[in-house]
Amino acid sequence: MLIEWLLSNADAVVRYRTQLELMKTPDKTRLQESLTALLALSQTQKRLALLKNMDYNRTHGSDSSHLENILPMLDDFGLDYSVDAFNRAVGDIAKISKIITDESYDKLVAYPFLLRSKFPIDGLIDYAMQRVNTIHDFTQHMDFDIYDAPQNHPGVPKAFRDRPIIKPSIAYDTISCGMNIKLPLIYDIVMFAEIYDRVSDEMQNKIDNIIDYIIAPGYDIVVPMYGIIPAPPRKYYTMGWDCKKPFNDTLDYANQNLHRLLLYARFPTASKSAWFANALDYLAQYKTQNGTYLFPKEYLIEKDCNWVLGTRMSLAENRRRKQYLEIESTFYMFKLLSYLP
Repeated sequence: MLIEWLLSNADAVVRYRTQLELMKTPDKTRLQESLTALLALSQTQKRLALLKNMDYNRTHGSDSSHLENILPMLDDFGLDYSVDAFNRAVGDIAKISKIITDESYDKLVAYPFLLRSKFPIDGLIDYAMQRVNTIHDFTQHMDFDIYDAPQNHPGVPKAFRDRPIIKPSIAYDTISCGMNIKLPLIYDIVMFAEIYDRVSDEMQNKIDNIIDYIIAPGYDIVVPMYGIIPAPPRKYYTMGWDCKKPFNDTLDYANQNLHRLLLYARFPTASKSAWFANALDYLAQYKTQNGTYLFPKEYLIEKDCNWVLGTRMSLAENRRRKQYLEIESTFYMFKLLSYLP
């Protein structure tokens, strides 16, 4: 009944994604009509233009032109490499080659979204499993003592002195003289969600352990963005973003709650936990008498900032319409529930 309510009341994005993701056997003609309407939207055209003109060397940043934002923004509209319009906007896939060979932080940021958008690039899953192994080697010990004594680093720049210093052994490889971050980043969680159903039981168990580490009370001591990384001899880098579980007093902003709950719902060890059940109970207060949902506006904000921070939640409903919040809230709640067994 509420599926039909969404199809009757929503605009093109929610109509298309409802049929594609929430219906077992959508009508092909109706689905194609919704996709055609979606592609005609000015918001969609702007996003596809950003993809077409994207500089693949600009992976990390807060504006829409950065890879870490435009790819998931299109995916949130139901568009990925399997859709012809997306494929045409990408053009020659060889232009992504620099990211493929680059071992820097850009690669860690880019690969989750290349996976999420279904790019046919060799090595994406292998890299994801490499990250699983690196992080699991650390998290399996449930060690939350991740910060070093400030007196061990007398040369910290003034701008960084109010930030805790991550132990070098956790974030820096002294042999290769490069970053080797053993703590899970939110980018890792996006990546692991994409591979979870495609890897072995052994690899799934390692991912489960990483999620257990994140949802454990000990992880709550982690400061936002973790802190700074010392890189010998006298360099320091900021590190982010952390993976705080949603509906938690230690999470920075309320707008991240729904965004992160949708992400963690992809992992059984998270979705079966007590905090997840409590989060669902909390969301139940926003259920209307008609069975739809009406979340606080801050859960569905749309502004220029990093997608991973839950700041780009709009599904292109007309925000001048009174019903927009109810439509997007209801779709997101149904999507969240669809992940659960």
